[in-house]
Amino acid sequence: MPSLVSLLPWRAIGAAAVKVAGGIALAWLVIWLMAGHSTGDNIVALLRFWVFGITLPGTLLWRLASPFRHNLIEDFAAGSLVGVSLLILVYLAVAPLGGQQWAWLWAAPVLIVVAVVPTWRRRCLSRVERPVSPLTAWLVAIACAAPLYAIGRYRNLTPAPYTDARSNAPDMAFHQALAASAKYDVPLQAPYVNGERMDYHYFWHQFTAATSWATGVNLTELVYNIGWIPLMLAGCALIYALTDRVAPGSRWAGPLAIAVASIAGTVDVYPAVRLPTESLISYDWGSPTQNLGGALITLLALIGVDLLRGRSGPGTWILFVVIAAAASGSKATVLPLIICGLGLVVFIRLLYGRFAKGALLIAAVLGGIFLAAIVVVFGNKSSGLAVRPWITFAKVGIYPLVAKPVEGGGFDHGAMWISGITMCLGLLLGSAGLLVLLGTAARWFRDPGMIFLVGISIAGFGGLVLTDQPGTSQLYFHRTAVPIIAALAAAGAWMLVFWFADRRSGLVVSASLLGGAGATALARAIVKAQPGAGTPFLKPDGQLTGLIAPWSWTVGLLIVLAALVTTVWKLARRRGRPTRVALASFVLAGMGAGLLLPVQAMANYHRTDLAPLSDDYKLGPSTTQTGAALWLKDHTAPGELIATNAHCTLKNTTGCDSRHFWIAALSERHVLVEGWGYTNTINELVASTGMSPNGLPFWDEQKLEDNDRAFTTPTRDNLRLLKVEYGVRWLYADPTQTVVSAKLDTLARLRFRSSDALIYELP
Repeated sequence: MPSLVSLLPWRAIGAAAVKVAGGIALAWLVIWLMAGHSTGDNIVALLRFWVFGITLPGTLLWRLASPFRHNLIEDFAAGSLVGVSLLILVYLAVAPLGGQQWAWLWAAPVLIVVAVVPTWRRRCLSRVERPVSPLTAWLVAIACAAPLYAIGRYRNLTPAPYTDARSNAPDMAFHQALAASAKYDVPLQAPYVNGERMDYHYFWHQFTAATSWATGVNLTELVYNIGWIPLMLAGCALIYALTDRVAPGSRWAGPLAIAVASIAGTVDVYPAVRLPTESLISYDWGSPTQNLGGALITLLALIGVDLLRGRSGPGTWILFVVIAAAASGSKATVLPLIICGLGLVVFIRLLYGRFAKGALLIAAVLGGIFLAAIVVVFGNKSSGLAVRPWITFAKVGIYPLVAKPVEGGGFDHGAMWISGITMCLGLLLGSAGLLVLLGTAARWFRDPGMIFLVGISIAGFGGLVLTDQPGTSQLYFHRTAVPIIAALAAAGAWMLVFWFADRRSGLVVSASLLGGAGATALARAIVKAQPGAGTPFLKPDGQLTGLIAPWSWTVGLLIVLAALVTTVWKLARRRGRPTRVALASFVLAGMGAGLLLPVQAMANYHRTDLAPLSDDYKLGPSTTQTGAALWLKDHTAPGELIATNAHCTLKNTTGCDSRHFWIAALSERHVLVEGWGYTNTINELVASTGMSPNGLPFWDEQKLEDNDRAFTTPTRDNLRLLKVEYGVRWLYADPTQTVVSAKLDTLARLRFRSSDALIYELP
């Protein structure tokens, strides 16, 4: 028989092969999802750039800066985000010099220096200290695959962008228009209103512009189809690395944290009503700035834990500041949450009679960076952010279904409490591991890293509750903290299971997670079968009904499940106190309950037929209108100005929804006045008037009148005014928006004609 020693290499090879297979499976899913609406050339170009222009140089810098070699998942995920951060900062530095096309060359000196300096080369090629097990590798791959599939498959079953007017996402066209501005303008502009500077967290748009220059992939592909996937994958994988800091050695805590942050995190007990969900799949595609900001705060939290624990080197400090600088303009919520986390460290240390000099120093540095961002990036503007405690719960949740009419148009405060309590219950049950932290404060108060993460989580939820902003953007305080909240929740569950000291405790984990989803499904079925279940909760006589029973059934069945798992566990004579086993099972069951609805939704994905076109749609371009805008891109210079009569994505008796951005987005040119939503001026008007941002009229009536008159009642003088006074060179006429006068054919040169788009060149 072969000796044990001779078998060891083969076991190592087999384990490595199993881990590689998990990576290959995930890579296949990524490519398959990308192929849904993109071409092979675009996919190859993007992946090649991510591997050699972002991940490889970023990983080398990460390894040079970090004194530890934990595992390859952490190295590649963190390295990717380091590469993204450096690309953003280099692009910002060279753009004023006209070097936007060459920002990607930052990777070349990194690769060359590491290759020629022997000590650096050895550090970068050193082996990891704690390689992940094959089981963990597959669990991480599956956990990362879930959100990618949830978003990517759904998007692939809808019409390709800009091909069907019934399938329109105005917010994404807004981001594409800003990315188009980032390709040419310094500073960034709102190209759909010429001359309007954009004070906004626009670093994602700079990154997308840099990627487009480096790869040749057009902005539509990057914004809608494939650009979000590598960034989200890196962010999700980094959640595993962060969880490994607070639950070291666990095989399942990191993957569970990824699942909670990305697809779960909320338990929804009402069969006929959806509570607000705060998982990454709810907003990462529709808010690409959050996709970047959420990933960078996870990386900052990871490095911050190491710095506060004293497990860092000089390079780590430098890297932390560099990433913080990139994060400062990636999402406005990132640095405030990090600073709040550091502030809690300082406060708790003072309670113990100690002074956290390191935390205070880091907070001071980040405070300086954030103040600089307020001036340079945000233009000293708040974008309508105001302190209005508890008002969030009148805008989200079940408030409209339980609120009674209030004289004077105020809020029903009782309904706000009901909305807030139900939303918070769903979030707390879906992240039930946080409950463990409440009972173990004496333990983690001694760990500045844990205090730091708890401070970020508290600040994220506090921002949601205490502030208000147009479009309920205050939700992004909490959303930015979701990866950290998920890591803490998984760590709390791990603490309970770790106390079993039983090598088979993974069985409790899997049984509780699966059982939690099953118990929630049973509770929803029972509630749905009861008479009167559903909406509205508010009866005609003013009484409320159906609010408590769904929670009672759900929590009750989760308790029954925990008791059943505990009984079976102890009958099998396994280790662990019954109370700890029961608590662990209940916590894990609650977190598993949040997986039910997302997994059900993914299992039922199918291509749906869109309803006939009507005024109720957020109208987007038809295929021919898209072709007209792309014609402008191909036949005009970047500095040439366009005028259009298209201003509304929704135009009916309620007014004009001015989120019309796609002409500027597709043509990559400035438009005199297209839409005017999401501009600094509109945000300030919303803050001062309290009106809806999507219904306010354009603030410069004379400019809009001069613009529109050129299409409805054109004269030589009208067109001369547009060209001389405003600098317009081209007209994009949309007959579906307003009447387009036939006189334009005699006053300007018709260059493009289709059934619903006309393009004229002014003489």
